[in-house]
Amino acid sequence: MAENDAGANEAAPKKSKKTLIIIIAAVVLVLGGGGGAYFFLLSPPPEELAEGATPVVAAPTGPMIYLDMTPSFIVSYPFQGRQRYLQANLSVMSRDQAALDAVIEHMPIIRHNLLNLFTAQMLEVAESPSSGIEQLRNLATEEVKAVLHHEIGRDGIEEVLFTSFVTQ
Repeated sequence: MAENDAGANEAAPKKSKKTLIIIIAAVVLVLGGGGGAYFFLLSPPPEELAEGATPVVAAPTGPMIYLDMTPSFIVSYPFQGRQRYLQANLSVMSRDQAALDAVIEHMPIIRHNLLNLFTAQMLEVAESPSSGIEQLRNLATEEVKAVLHHEIGRDGIEEVLFTSFVTQ
């Protein structure tokens, strides 16, 4: 009987070692398979990277910064046989100080383009002020973004806002 107890004690460590090895192998396979699946499923395809796709740059997430575009914009336009005038104050809204510095640096071309835009679009604004002013603001935003995109390679601003809009 003593021999049977000794034999059982020797068999138990062999069985627990085999079980331990099997568990470790299973864990390694699960982790390795999970890592491989993550790599293959969530990484971008190589052809997208090879085609010269530009990496996506995260938008700045800091506090909103405003830049007043002074002096006021003043344009004249004919409406219903009379000469009319627009005086507008604008602010540029962004979270990127470097983009606002670029707006300051390229202010002459931005002001030129906005003056031309306001002169060309004021007839439409005068005919339907409720929707025309918002459309004009959107066009002004796109104009400033276009200049910045040409000069610094990115839009950099979020909106152009009218802080004053007076017609006479």
